[in-house]
Amino acid sequence: MPGTIEPLRDGPKAKVPEVRNAYRFLNGTHGSVAGIVSASQRLSDIRRVANKTTVGRLASEEVDLLRSAIVMTSSGIDASMQRIIWDAGRYLIPIGGTAARAQYEAELKQALSGKDKVDEDLKRAIIGAEPAEHLLVYYLRMKTKASFQGSGDLKKRVRNALGVPNSTVPDATLESLDPFFKARNNIAHSMDYERPDESGRRARVHRSVDDVTSMCNNALGIAADLLHAVSDVIVANRPVR
Repeated sequence: MPGTIEPLRDGPKAKVPEVRNAYRFLNGTHGSVAGIVSASQRLSDIRRVANKTTVGRLASEEVDLLRSAIVMTSSGIDASMQRIIWDAGRYLIPIGGTAARAQYEAELKQALSGKDKVDEDLKRAIIGAEPAEHLLVYYLRMKTKASFQGSGDLKKRVRNALGVPNSTVPDATLESLDPFFKARNNIAHSMDYERPDESGRRARVHRSVDDVTSMCNNALGIAADLLHAVSDVIVANRPVR
């Protein structure tokens, strides 16, 4: 339904503890975002009842709540994706023959190729008492040290790093999130002003409830799809008993 936060799909039915915490974070995010959107709509209803007309643009307070829904969605996706990188990465990367292992080896080889200065933390991991463990921790930290700024981050740091097939979560699906990330960055870094670099009074971006809920629903839904896809990869790599 337009203007509402849609229900989040249920978590994976298979017993995959490596996905449980990430899905719990995403569920919590969904509940918070739904509450923010509902609060904005209640404010709008109260204001419109007091007005002579029920039409017109949202008040600034209502728009600010919608902005916070975008930021909350982004923050929750950060938490969920960082958690799945750690939990699923720790399981999948040590398994020989997995796509996650191949990606791990390729990136470490590139980091050690000599084309760029070798990171000091990487050097310490190599010469440590338990290099295999230290290298894995180093790699996972590199994947989770920054927030997700766009679809490229989700491709490289989640989908590719954990061996999710492109056919399961295609590039086009992830790239549909770029307007959401652009909005989030505008809000977080420039207070959503249209031209913050120009002098004088500048307008702020004014999004409708439908625009915001559409972006948030898409972001939450794709994040859930990624977690399901990672769950499928883990199940496929469980030892046969």
